[in-house]
Amino acid sequence: MDIKRIVIYPILVLIAVALATFGFQRFNQDGLLIPLYFVFGYFTVFYVVAQIIKDNSIVDIGWGFGFVIGAWATLLSTSNPTLLSYVIVGFITVWGLRLTLRLLKRNFGKPEDFRYVQWRKEWGDKAVIIAFFRVFLVQGVINFMVGSVNFAIIKYNAFSFSDLASIFVYLGLFIALVGLFFEVVGDEQLRRHIAKKTKTLMDKGLWSITRHPNYFGEIAIWIGLYIAGISLLFTNSIQPVYYLTLIVSPLVMSTVLIKISTPLLENHMAKYPGWEAYTKRVPMIFPFTKK
Repeated sequence: MDIKRIVIYPILVLIAVALATFGFQRFNQDGLLIPLYFVFGYFTVFYVVAQIIKDNSIVDIGWGFGFVIGAWATLLSTSNPTLLSYVIVGFITVWGLRLTLRLLKRNFGKPEDFRYVQWRKEWGDKAVIIAFFRVFLVQGVINFMVGSVNFAIIKYNAFSFSDLASIFVYLGLFIALVGLFFEVVGDEQLRRHIAKKTKTLMDKGLWSITRHPNYFGEIAIWIGLYIAGISLLFTNSIQPVYYLTLIVSPLVMSTVLIKISTPLLENHMAKYPGWEAYTKRVPMIFPFTKK
């Protein structure tokens, strides 16, 4: 494990703790330490199981449900949850459970993903300890960072149907629902296409307006939930500067999807006939942005 990574891991943990404690100010139940503990604990359990079955790629299956764990931990530690608190928890539960079950169905019984196999070979006899930091700790930190804005909304909102701030709630939830639609429908359209075993490029339905409707949907979900949380700025429960830092949630998710996940997938998709014409006709992520 190189020196650069040894330095990065404590920094990532400190960032997560800073988000959970309002900049190292709330180290009690008033902060978000409880969901942080539960999320870290959840990924640690996955780590232990992964070492037993020798398959680190199961972390991908557990990714979505990590948000569910954090959301419910926040709700159960909130003294006076509002209707919006339950709505956010319900939304995260539906989204996270669907994602986890879909990946579980797709990967159950299959060998360890080739990427993790390669890393295991590279890490050699230190694979067990390195896997904790480079796979499970990092995913746990990112999971909490992305989920932090939702945990803050669940815990600190003072939602009222009559408030001006409710406009942001409705707008944000609408955008998140549009994102969920793109994810669910896009995945189902792709599943049906693959089931036909034509081994051709999928360019119908939502795939005709964006090359990655599921990724666009996920970005829209996290942006929408962040917008819904702007209503917190109209209350005295948190400082505006703290909520502004929570923009790390949609930014991290968008960056990972656009800069990491999408290029990897596009390299795989490029083998299909008509790929170049498809990329010229259809935007990579955001629909209707091609001239």
